[in-house]
This record gives sequence, structure tokens and C-alpha cells, in this order.
Amino acid sequence: MVATTQFDPYGIFIRKIGYSVGLEHTLERLADLEQLYVSSGDITIASWKELVEKRWGLRTDNIADVFFSLRFIQRTVGDVLVLENLDGMAIACELEKCKSKQEKIRSFLFLWAILVNDGEIFMNLLLSDFDKDKIKNKLVEIIRYKRSLLRKKFLGKETRNRLLRIINIERQEKNKGSMGGGRLIGSLKRTRSLQGEIISERKANLNDAESFEADVIISNDYFRKVPPRRKDWARSLGFWDDKIGLTDTGKSFINGLEKRGYIVDNSIFVFWPMDFEFIRAGFRPDLLPDTKGLWDTIVDIGTAFSGSRLRVFSESDADSAVEQVKSMMKIFQSLHMRKFMLRREIAITIAYPVIIALACARGDNIIDFPKALAAEQKGEKRRVALRCSRNTGGTIRVKK
Repeated sequence: MVATTQFDPYGIFIRKIGYSVGLEHTLERLADLEQLYVSSGDITIASWKELVEKRWGLRTDNIADVFFSLRFIQRTVGDVLVLENLDGMAIACELEKCKSKQEKIRSFLFLWAILVNDGEIFMNLLLSDFDKDKIKNKLVEIIRYKRSLLRKKFLGKETRNRLLRIINIERQEKNKGSMGGGRLIGSLKRTRSLQGEIISERKANLNDAESFEADVIISNDYFRKVPPRRKDWARSLGFWDDKIGLTDTGKSFINGLEKRGYIVDNSIFVFWPMDFEFIRAGFRPDLLPDTKGLWDTIVDIGTAFSGSRLRVFSESDADSAVEQVKSMMKIFQSLHMRKFMLRREIAITIAYPVIIALACARGDNIIDFPKALAAEQKGEKRRVALRCSRNTGGTIRVKK
């Protein structure tokens, strides 16, 4: 099962993480963490502290916050919980033993984690060549672009004010200018029910367009902390070189995203919520036009990253999909042994990225996995079961 946490539902409209400490060498550290997880079958508090404090020379709290934001682990008071992206990385690397291909698997899954959780910061900094003036213009453009579109969807003044605060750049309350109008990070927490806010917005004054288009404030603190860490990510992914700037790999990836509609007005990267993210946050999945599902989105990213394409569907793909599910489940259940009894099904937020990561690493075209599973369900004897899930969009279970 995938651990979840309470969050502000409107936070899905901007993909950014609120940390700038502990982001250096993230990909290399994730490889260490994944190898520890596979070798021991678990991540305990003791093994986590050993890795972070003695091997990396870091404080456990800061790096745990970063890894939680990227959905790899969750550090609680008495435990370390493995989240979907670490499970996906471990499963994919166990299914592919070639070291060079494992490196590409890790790169793709790290990139996926970045895009889903921090993509609108990372990609727009990359599109700005990490130049301060360009960064400022690009981030202001994307914030105003999103606010303008959402103002047409949410009519209530209270809801719009919440969106104004959330669809912003900075979230760290100590940064000067971080919240624009002197707001603290605590003001982003939802204190009323979503249903109550919807009722309230119907009664609100609708004439607040001027405040919704308020200036975006970015502090000097932000420019000092955030771009260097994202540049380190870009280097590790092969997108950036300090001598030449954007690499051919980076240019190819950006071109791939642009072809698939993720780079819009004035070359800004925009990543709207996927359908299951809307549902999880309590909104209708058709709130915005052309909303994509998890599978279509990750196929887009995989194609832009490696050139792998969705292959023409064949009836035999159903057998291939079933075998892939069985292989993934065998490894999934062998990991995080303390949670074995809960691991009877695998979330599509784990399975889909694994399928795409393997295709990218091997240079294969991508099997249409959802279509293959749907075809298998029509057979005389179903070998896997599908279940809808509010938190992950769906789960898959091998039938006995």
C-alpha cells in the first residue's frame, strides 16, 4: 500500500517542493538508498541513520524531508516507510541486472519524481538556462498563466484567495517576500472542509480579478537557494553541462515535451494535475479540459526522455502484461518485509513507471499496458484483478 498524508487540495495546481537544503547529489544518494533497500529487504531507522549520518555525512531530518517530497520514503517518529518511487526503482532495477541499464532506470524514475512533485520549478529553471533574469520572467509567466485559467473555474473570493497564496513561487516562511502579502506557511493549511469552501464560494463577491492577478514576488533568498540545487539535478540527468549549457540530451527532452503539449505560451512548462490527482483532492476529473491519465502522461514523459514509443497493440500483449505483473509482484512482496501482509496488490503509481522505465532503459517500444490488462480481463479465466483506488488511481493483484 502507498502511504498518504493530509494536504491542501488546491496544492495540486502547482508542482513544487518546499525545500532547498539536502538536494545535492540526489540521484547518487537515491541509488545508495535503493541498493540498501534491496540488499536488506527493508529500510529501518537504524539503517537509515547509518546511511545518512555515517556514509553521507548529513542530518537525517533534512534529507528525509526531501525524499518525502519526492515520494521515496516517509520518516515518522518511530519508523521509515517506503513510498511508491523507491519501490518502483527497486523493482525495476531488480528486473534489469545490467548496470548501465539500471543507471538509466534510476535516471528516468528520478526525473519522473521531479516532474510530478517539482516539475514546474525544475523545468522552467532549465528552460531559463538557470539565468536569474530569465528565471524571474519564466516563473512569473507560469504563475500568472495558471492563476488566469483557474480564475475562470473558481468563482468564490475565498477560494480564489487561497489559490492566490498557493499558486506562488515560495513556500518557506523565513524567506523575505516568500508569501507576497506577509502570509506565513501556516496560512496554506486547509482549516475548513472542501465542501464548506464550495458552498462559501457561491455566496462570495465575484469581482476580485484584480487581486487574483497580483504581482508575483520572488525574494533574493530564493535565487540564492533554489536554482543551484535544480542545476545539480539537471547535471545528474545529463540535461546540463556547465561549459556548454543545455546539452543535446536536454534539448531533445524539451523538444519531446513541447511536441506533447507540456510547453505552452512563451515556452513555459505547465504540468496540470492528472485525473486521479483531481479525484484524490476532491475535484471532478474533468475540471480542466484535456486532463490526462497517469498512463498517458508517463508514456509522454518516457517518449520524450528516451524516444521509446507506444507499440501497436497485439492480443498476445495480454500474456506479456500478466507476466510483467507477476514479476513485479514477486519483488514487491519480497521488499519491506514488515509490511508483507499489506502487499497483496501493487498500485499503478508503481507499476506504470516501472513498465516505462524498463522500456526506456532497454530501448524497447512500450507495450500498451492498460489495454493489455483490459484484454486479459475479457478472457475465460482472469489472472489479474484490477481495482479502482482514490489515492493511486488503481491497483493490480495477481489472482490465485
